[in-house]
This record gives sequence, structure tokens and C-alpha cells, in this order.
Amino acid sequence: MPPRTDLQEYIISEKPRGKNPVLIHIILFVITLFTTTLAGAGSGDTFLGALAGGLPYSLTLMAILLSHEFGHYFAAKKFGVSATLPYFIPFPSLIGTMGAVIKTRSPIPHRRALLYIGAMGPIPGFIVSIVAVVIGISLSRVQPLPVPAAGAQIPIFGDSMLFALIVKIIHGSIPPGHDIFLSPYAWAGWIGFLITSLNLMPIGQLDGSHVLYALIGPSQRYFGWGALTALFILSFFWYGWAVWIIITLVILMVAHPPVPEGPALAWYEKAAGWSCLAILLLTFIPVPVEFL
Repeated sequence: MPPRTDLQEYIISEKPRGKNPVLIHIILFVITLFTTTLAGAGSGDTFLGALAGGLPYSLTLMAILLSHEFGHYFAAKKFGVSATLPYFIPFPSLIGTMGAVIKTRSPIPHRRALLYIGAMGPIPGFIVSIVAVVIGISLSRVQPLPVPAAGAQIPIFGDSMLFALIVKIIHGSIPPGHDIFLSPYAWAGWIGFLITSLNLMPIGQLDGSHVLYALIGPSQRYFGWGALTALFILSFFWYGWAVWIIITLVILMVAHPPVPEGPALAWYEKAAGWSCLAILLLTFIPVPVEFL
């Protein structure tokens, strides 16, 4: 199952707490770099040689996560909101990580600040992801699908609209019985698209909910319930969405907490906010993985 990331991007308290030691952030970063490198490692004559083969994947994915989280961090600092450095979450698996989170430790003052803090994670993360996908797809090859052995299952990863469009532009139509075998850069970019879309869902305290609340206020909750309903329908096609629904109801909630209105948004700020929702539609993967 692809990684879920940023389950609660922001935890708002009434007053800032003591500073976190930088060392814990560095340790988690180094461990996550190792687990993602291990996930991307292939075969090699030596362990170190195989591990070095995982660096293109791990460094690309870490660049996506860094751009996303530090986008939030610097936006929070711009508006005087106390925020931690990113906490990376290592997870030995096919992916190697469960993403990264930051925590805000003081209230967000108004909707304008909320828009910047919410949008300035997915936008830079999306830009780095799209660069990785374009380069990675150009390095990927279209090959026949292997015939699975008796009882074996081959995972087939789904495409978002934007990912499928990039594949079609670079490689044309994929013949029946074939698929594109992703290079490490493309695989990291695919995960980057997934991370972006998960965070841009207009639910609870996810980035998309921050952005939508900044744009339309408490009416965000209607879109939150609509998104939850859509995930319920999609869970019949991919069971992973059922897990996301449970996470939403238990941790994220649906409606965004109230934030003061504050200064009016400029036209370009509104455009940036609505562009985040367009990015959600472009990067969302209805069925992230199925088995052949």
C-alpha cells in the first residue's frame, strides 16, 4: 500500500511550547534516507553497491518531501507562527517512508496566513515531483508484462491524469499486454504525486482543507463530507481508502477548526489557492495499486 503521509500536518495549541532539539530531526532524516535508499536498492555485487543503486530513488523522494515540508515551515515563519522543523518518518517497506510532518505550536492568526501555510507545501512539492516524473518517464522503458507464476500476484500501480498524460506525451500509447517500468526518478515522482493528492484532500487539517477554508470559510465542511463520501465509494475498488476513512474520522476529522477571517485575499492569492485544488484533480489516483 502506498504511504500515507502528513496525517496531521498541524497541531494547534494555545501557546508555543519549548523548542525541540534539532538532533531528533537530523536523526530521523538520516534514518529515513537509509530506509528509502534500502527500498530503492537493487541487485549488486556488494551490499554497498546495491545500496548505492537506491540513491537516485531516495534522494529524489527526499527532495520532494523536503520541498513540501520546508514550504510549510517558511510560510509559518513568515506569519510569526511557531513551527517545528520536519519530522521524517522512516518505515522499512516498498516505499521506505511514511512521509514527514511539521507541527505548528501557536495559533494561525487569520485565513490569509492559513492559505500560505496550507498551499506552500503542496505547490513546491508538486513542482519537484513533476520534474522528477518528466525526467524519470523519459528514462523508463515500455516492456511486456511478465506472466505471473501460479498463485503469484504482480502489483500494477495506477496513474493520475497528469502522470498518464506525461507517459502518453513521451512514450505514446502503451500496447496491450505491456506497461511502463518506472525508473527510480519516475517512481519517486509517482509517490510525490500521491503525497500531494493525499495532502490536498479538503478534509480536517490536511493542506487542502487549510486552503479551502481560507478561500470559502466554514463552508469547507461540505466539501469535506463530499470528499469522504467519494472515498467511501472508491473503497469498493481499493480497500486502502477504507483505512484513510478511518484515519479521517479518528484523527483528522472532517470540518476545519475556526480561523479568524483577517485581511482580504488578493486575486493572485485566490488563484494560488484554487490552483491547489486543480493540482488535487490532476494528481489524484483513484486506484493506487491493484494486482495482476
